[in-house]
Amino acid sequence: MTYFQFDKLMQGNPVDISHQVTLENWRKYPFTKWSFVNVRNVIPTADVQTCKNQTPNFDKKIQNLLELQINHNGQTKDLSEVLKLCDTDAFLVMSKGKLIFEYFDQFTKNDTPHIVFSISKSITSLLLGVLSREINLDLNTKISKIIPETKGSAYENATVRNVLDMNVSSGFIEDYTGEAEIFKKYRSCTGWDLVDGSIKDLPQGMYDFLSNLPSSEISHGTKYHYSSPHSDLLGWVIERLTNDKYYNVLSKLLFIPSQLQFSSNVTLDRLGASRSAGGISISPYDLLTLAELTRCEGSDNNGNIIPVSWIQDFVNPRDNSCYLAQDNLERFPKGNYRSKWYQTGFGENQFCAIGIHGQNIWINPKKELTIIRMSSASDPINIKTEELMFSVFEEIGNYL
Repeated sequence: MTYFQFDKLMQGNPVDISHQVTLENWRKYPFTKWSFVNVRNVIPTADVQTCKNQTPNFDKKIQNLLELQINHNGQTKDLSEVLKLCDTDAFLVMSKGKLIFEYFDQFTKNDTPHIVFSISKSITSLLLGVLSREINLDLNTKISKIIPETKGSAYENATVRNVLDMNVSSGFIEDYTGEAEIFKKYRSCTGWDLVDGSIKDLPQGMYDFLSNLPSSEISHGTKYHYSSPHSDLLGWVIERLTNDKYYNVLSKLLFIPSQLQFSSNVTLDRLGASRSAGGISISPYDLLTLAELTRCEGSDNNGNIIPVSWIQDFVNPRDNSCYLAQDNLERFPKGNYRSKWYQTGFGENQFCAIGIHGQNIWINPKKELTIIRMSSASDPINIKTEELMFSVFEEIGNYL
């Protein structure tokens, strides 16, 4: 693209139309540079309260990794070049419990809430793990028993476990090009897109959409089928089980006990339903705190927060036949997906969480390594860029 003056985004009174961020363009580059750290100015949100503790959650022993050589597909680049090439907004490396490297661009700082898209799914899973222990939830419970409104939908006979593992039999199409009619309906009812007047029978909100999600012909639990609505449904499940709002439960059971410090929020549809599948904005330092807590099997200096068994269940290798049965296997061909976290299949039990536009949590438990990345990349999904970043994560692990 031609030269773009990022420092003029949303500047001026009025803002020049060429640098105005709107609901129509907020997920389009270069507007993503500003919008991904200012979601609250574009979409309705709710605060997720944190403890506002001023004591740092981790020690620092900073070193310069910018010149670290990254080898990928026969080419070598230094880390600094790769981070810029991949439109990285924040990149943090923690080794053996100490922050050893941090990188920020002009719009993102250590305390800036940045949307993490589908890493929200992985965070929601951690929350359900905490809640499951509190109420002794049976993960084989049918969704329609918890939410009767889902009777007649794809979720009627699906279990909580099916929803966690993305093997619900549904007719949803996760189409980031925006061409599929069902995906247009979904995005419109979440409040993330302008309402398309050509869409027939537009749902009133997310819960209306979820209550009428069509099923497919296969059986639940037989095939991995990535569908974001399942994780929004999980937020609704949490609300029904607690009789409280998702963002309140997220705060009380996970963010405050984990000693998160900075502002956080989650997007809402026009009727106030939380976008637990992709709407969380969280600061780099707080995301690193949650990621490191996960590496440490849910425990910090204050004791256990997330059940050890919950984390061990999605970290340790298990039967991956359902994952391998997906229609288009590109990401982690030897991996798996469990409770909204990926097992990479790369060895050393490396596991991760991924969000569109370049959001990553990467954990190598054997090397005591935790990495988080936030980005404003132009493509929702770019497998080549993903594979480059996977090489970055592994090179850092090898260097340390």
